[in-house]
Amino acid sequence: MTMTTDDRPTTVNELLWVREAFDLTVAGDAPPPLLDSPAPASRSLTESERARWAAAWPDVWTAVVEHAARPHDAEAMDRLMRQDTPVEERPALLARLAGPSWRDAFGDEVFDDPSHRAWDERSFASIRSALPPNYEAQPERRAVDHLAAAWRRGLGKIIVLACEGTFVRSVGSSGLLVTTGDRDDNRSYREALASFAPR
Repeated sequence: MTMTTDDRPTTVNELLWVREAFDLTVAGDAPPPLLDSPAPASRSLTESERARWAAAWPDVWTAVVEHAARPHDAEAMDRLMRQDTPVEERPALLARLAGPSWRDAFGDEVFDDPSHRAWDERSFASIRSALPPNYEAQPERRAVDHLAAAWRRGLGKIIVLACEGTFVRSVGSSGLLVTTGDRDDNRSYREALASFAPR
């Protein structure tokens, strides 16, 4: 059984930060607030920018989450690493590996913000400090029967959102979104794994 757990999904986290740091009200099936609320972004949005960002967020979220839930693209990585791969093919391979992001539509500069840097550093430190003390204490090990059953139904990747409360969603044919709290709680994690259904 091969399973990937991503407890620090970069492009997913960037979107969650954008939503909260710019206080966007977004429509659709969005996760609950972040456990660690970021400071407001230093940049102020005009009303038209705010409306455009809030309207774009759900579609970007869907695309980013769907890409994040896919298994690692070994073929693209292999082609990218080969020295005989033509230079003109490399940007497309990089894009295939990185997937969509908020940066595609709104640029990199949005993340050059003190709020994002501080929040990202705290996020990394929080994940490191919460690492299980040993193999047996890992959430996946504690729920191995439910994990194996979900794997038999096609689960290959678990994306952990650093959000409050419960938010469990099957994504595509092999992905599952859960919150940190869901993953850390034995009963909630088993229920989340049992709910996985390929789409």
